[in-house]
Amino acid sequence: MSRGLDSASRSELNKKHFSIVNLIQFLDIGPTPVYLTDAAADLTWDGKTFQSMGQLLGVSDISEEQDLKIETLDISLSGIDNSIVKLFLDYDYIDRRVIVHRAVVGSNYQPVGTPALVFDGRLDQPRLVDDWQSGTATLGVSASSHWSDYESTGGRHTNDTEHQVLFPGDTFFATATETQKDVKWGKA
Repeated sequence: MSRGLDSASRSELNKKHFSIVNLIQFLDIGPTPVYLTDAAADLTWDGKTFQSMGQLLGVSDISEEQDLKIETLDISLSGIDNSIVKLFLDYDYIDRRVIVHRAVVGSNYQPVGTPALVFDGRLDQPRLVDDWQSGTATLGVSASSHWSDYESTGGRHTNDTEHQVLFPGDTFFATATETQKDVKWGKA
């Protein structure tokens, strides 16, 4: 568990009582990045202030695998500011970078040592659940690691040369630029 952690973080983990929090950075999602944490109070690290969401922020388990595979992460936010909900609902977040660090914090809810990077990926798949009776909403997003497009195949070009490789003799793209005259639209 302490592999890759600095000595200050390892010392804090050796104590009888310690706390670990998530530091989430939503980058390029709007005019300014959004920094959130599930700590009980706002905290500052690396010159950034992470806004406390406490129990209103949820992060799925992150597992370390030996195999090369696509890692995913689910983040849920409850009771967040309407401006943040608007950014997500306007789909301004798709393929935006999200970084998650885990930090060991002291009794003052400030990081002890250097937080460990546990996830670096891109956002996708929105979910919004409204509870009209209670007036609350839960926003959920998924993120995929940078390996998500590892096996993707490059697209085809829409030109006659590449079309002939797949469909020899077909003249579709050779005549695609010709225009049809007297096309009637709507009612006659």
